[in-house]
Amino acid sequence: MNTVLYAPRIQPDETIYSYLARYQFLWGIKNSRVVSRQWFGRASVSINQLLPCELQSVASLSDYTPTLLLHKHTLFDLFCCFTKRRIELEKVMIGNSALALANRATLAHLGCRELARSKFCPECYREDVQRMGCGYWHLSHQATGVRACHIHKCGLISQETSSRKFTLPSLVKITEPAPVPVMQVAFAEYISSIVKSPKSLLLSPSGIEYIHPVFRKGKNLDIRGLLHYLDAIERGLQVPKLITESCLRKMIRIHNEPVHPFKGLLLGFAFKYLSNEQANNTSSIDGCDCRVKTKRCTALLNEHKYSLRDISRRVGVSVGFVKQLAKRLEIPIDSRFQRITPDIERKIISLAIKGDDRKAIAQQFDLSVGAVEQIIQSVKGLTTWRQYLRMLEKRNTARSRLTEVIKNNAKCSRTQIRNLASREYAFLYKYDKHWLLSALPTNSKPEYHGAIMWIKRDIQVFTQLKKFIRSALLSGGSLPTKYAIDQQLGAHGWFTKALEKMPTCWRYYRRLEKKFSTTKGNRT
Repeated sequence: MNTVLYAPRIQPDETIYSYLARYQFLWGIKNSRVVSRQWFGRASVSINQLLPCELQSVASLSDYTPTLLLHKHTLFDLFCCFTKRRIELEKVMIGNSALALANRATLAHLGCRELARSKFCPECYREDVQRMGCGYWHLSHQATGVRACHIHKCGLISQETSSRKFTLPSLVKITEPAPVPVMQVAFAEYISSIVKSPKSLLLSPSGIEYIHPVFRKGKNLDIRGLLHYLDAIERGLQVPKLITESCLRKMIRIHNEPVHPFKGLLLGFAFKYLSNEQANNTSSIDGCDCRVKTKRCTALLNEHKYSLRDISRRVGVSVGFVKQLAKRLEIPIDSRFQRITPDIERKIISLAIKGDDRKAIAQQFDLSVGAVEQIIQSVKGLTTWRQYLRMLEKRNTARSRLTEVIKNNAKCSRTQIRNLASREYAFLYKYDKHWLLSALPTNSKPEYHGAIMWIKRDIQVFTQLKKFIRSALLSGGSLPTKYAIDQQLGAHGWFTKALEKMPTCWRYYRRLEKKFSTTKGNRT
């Protein structure tokens, strides 16, 4: 009996893969190949959870149109917002050419396989079982990067599935729903709203106007700050690093740049989440925390000991806040509280010529590091001289370190010394090569120790040779061949190829060979 004629009704927010899996479950079919033959005429068909193919075949054997299945039970509309191949993608999904799906839909742009696993909500699963007897895969849960249910605010359970084997979600152990971070719930709600109305993405602004004002500086973009913020969003969503600087620039500058929807949705969610956080965390400037900081800033300004930057760092406010507060309280901030006399300037220059650290000089005269730097830069050539002194100090340190290594490892070669002090070796090779080559030990020619090795081997093998020949004569009565002796002693080829290099063994075997050949001749 053809059971396709009695196919079940597709449920709201159900994927095509789940529809086929539920059909297999309700009719008790164990092999997914049987389902593929009944629906598609082939033994094995790959059905993707997000963008399934063969929609025309599914529609022809059910009471639904391909258009309904395409727009209500797949993420076709969402992917079309991030690709220029809308018509080609529609033909692929309605037809049966699944090999072209990844290229048309930018699925390969994600580069993270672990985000493509099937997921289900335990609470939704229980409700589906109570309502219809079995659970099914919800389309909103399968969106890439979603780890929470937007309805029950709980974590999703991940399950490994195959696109060619139709299986339903299974809750083996009944447990309480796992709590998830607020950011993941907010991302799930954002994805759910986009899945319901993907055309809202097409109406959103593009280019630099799409970027949140926090990361805009006129017509310029704070790309580094935006990347840091996106990195924090990715860590909050527990997804790997996906948006790089080049990818971010393409999405902002190039309109309709083909990209995986998850990257575009992640960027849009980051801006929306930032706007919500700002709206929830706005506080007036006259708040309690601000009053405390104002009192601390006023006390430090009245002491006339600290610069604006020191006060901002101590209190935890911006320099502009301190400057505005000082102007409002009529506290002079532009005048220098300590004058740098010519005598102090001469001492600073003298210490700078000696190569003392800027921070130590500033601390000695109770000045800022910036004031010391201005004095040093006012003297022509002093900055270059200090750079030379730093390089000279690094060179002397590297020389002493390498000399110590050579002294402690007198028998090591140049390569071994380079491995023991690689950093110093590389520095001296680049900036002091002449001294390095003169200090390293001379390369000695390799010595051949083969003769000594063969003499030792001759002595060691001779004892084994006599034992083997004695046992062979007692058991068989005949002298073993050189090949048999070589195999017995390890099959090194010493007796078959280099017996002359072991004179003791060679003379002993030759004497036995002559003796046995003479005895054999007398017998004949």
